Amino acid sequence: MTEIIWFIIIWGIIHWIRSVLEQRRIEQGQAARRVQSEYVKGRILECFSRMLAFVSKADGRISKCEVDVASQCLKSLGISETEYRRCVEAFNGMRDFSLEAFRRCAADLVAITTNEVCTLIYEMLWIVAAADGTLDAREDDLLRNATGPLGIDGGFYYHFKRRYFGFGGAGGSGGAGGGCQHDSELEKAYARLGCSASDSNDAVKAAFRKAAMRYHPDRLRAEGLPEGMVAQATRSMAEINAAWDVVRKARGL
Repeated sequence: MTEIIWFIIIWGIIHWIRSVLEQRRIEQGQAARRVQSEYVKGRILECFSRMLAFVSKADGRISKCEVDVASQCLKSLGISETEYRRCVEAFNGMRDFSLEAFRRCAADLVAITTNEVCTLIYEMLWIVAAADGTLDAREDDLLRNATGPLGIDGGFYYHFKRRYFGFGGAGGSGGAGGGCQHDSELEKAYARLGCSASDSNDAVKAAFRKAAMRYHPDRLRAEGLPEGMVAQATRSMAEINAAWDVVRKARGL
């Protein structure tokens, strides 16, 4: 009987030690993931701030409107005051506005995050570019050449140009977020989904699914993005759902 009792005691001790070690392993893993997440978040913010500077200063000057929008963009990310100051330092520190410098910045971003995050950041650059209602030729050139370094589909250049500047593009025919005033609601809906009225039903459905996947907040949150970027993705997701509803009804789907 004594041997059985000792066996139970020893087994219990071994089981307890294993449980403690497993819990410690889990906690260490969680801590490592938090450190990695904070590191990725910091790098994303730095790259994003530098890219904001590229777009804001691409035309050789920077307007108060562009500074205000860039500042609002950063503050809307829900970051700490320390993180905001670091973003401002990265923004102000960009003095080389060559395409090669932009490529290096984009390469840093691509190395640490996903295609979906790069696409979201690319759209936010368009929002800043549209802040003053005009698309300067150098801003246009930078945004057109940005898709390659960011590793995203070149079609996004035309998609966002039409969305934020309408059919006319350069010259501010549409202004920020409005598109060309002659665009119908249906045309704007197709533009938001990244497809056209001439596409088949299957192609339109595929465009919707792709857009919804690209901006899904849960996926982006898992990448360690600041809540403000996730909030922007949530707004984009709502716009995509609304656009799909317009297109679906028009096609009787």
